[in-house]
Amino acid sequence: MVNEARYREAEQAMWASVGVTPTESRVRLEKTGLTLRIQEAGQGTPVVFLHGASNSGTSWANLAARLDGFRCLMVDRPGSGLSDPFPRPFEDLATFEAANDAFVPELLDALELERAHVVATSAGGYPTLRAAALEPQRLGRVVVFGWTLGAPTSTMPLLMRLATVPWIGRLMTKMPASEGAVRAMFKQIGLREALEAGRISQEMIDSYRALLNHTDTMRNELQAGPRMITLKGMDEQIHLPDDLLARIQTPIYFLWGTEDPFGHADVARAFTAKIPTAELELLPGAGHAVWLDDPAKAAAVTRDFLLG
Repeated sequence: MVNEARYREAEQAMWASVGVTPTESRVRLEKTGLTLRIQEAGQGTPVVFLHGASNSGTSWANLAARLDGFRCLMVDRPGSGLSDPFPRPFEDLATFEAANDAFVPELLDALELERAHVVATSAGGYPTLRAAALEPQRLGRVVVFGWTLGAPTSTMPLLMRLATVPWIGRLMTKMPASEGAVRAMFKQIGLREALEAGRISQEMIDSYRALLNHTDTMRNELQAGPRMITLKGMDEQIHLPDDLLARIQTPIYFLWGTEDPFGHADVARAFTAKIPTAELELLPGAGHAVWLDDPAKAAAVTRDFLLG
């Protein structure tokens, strides 16, 4: 059941734990009519943050808190957090691709930005890389953390594969997520070491649990389509084609954990080698959410690369 007040309470506690009080605004995407929530922190060069699946802009709090000198614009992607969902499911991969081709340029228009740096991960990396290939004049520099949608996969966490079974997915969206369930989810994406070392704060766990329990984020994600994940894993049709990757001239830095379950080091090397301007750094022992495994390292890499 949606309970915005309870979600905001947990979210505010998360921001308070990193010493940041973001401002909040809403922007409307003219072509799609969607209204998206933007949280903003800091001043300086604009940087747009695009999170992964079943998450929200607050997932970047640890990183944004360390990026002095940048105007950090953390987007709740469509259907996530407190942003509008797409009005109808995508019928097929072609309509999904078209929406992702338009997303970053349309978002920048709504933010009244001619050009901006982008920091992305996972599902947020997909529209970012497509924009870098198709409308490079809109992007400055790009940092991608870990595996991105559109790259080949090594494995796919069991929970994500099970969620694609319709009745299991519906059950998952109705059952309250416990703290134990959230910790298990984090472990499945390679954050076991970070959890055991205490790098994942209680506030972070609570805010993600509130996202699952008090917003429609997961339900919207499962309903948006097209179905890209099956019990066997990721459908290869979603892979970004080699000719599109070869067109990218935007400088891109990949910080990729060697324990990222979606794509191990061999996937990282093979995928980034197809992008002429890509730089790859592998972070030993880190999982999918690299900036949570090592926030200081992620902030240093982001700052240095975006400053060019």
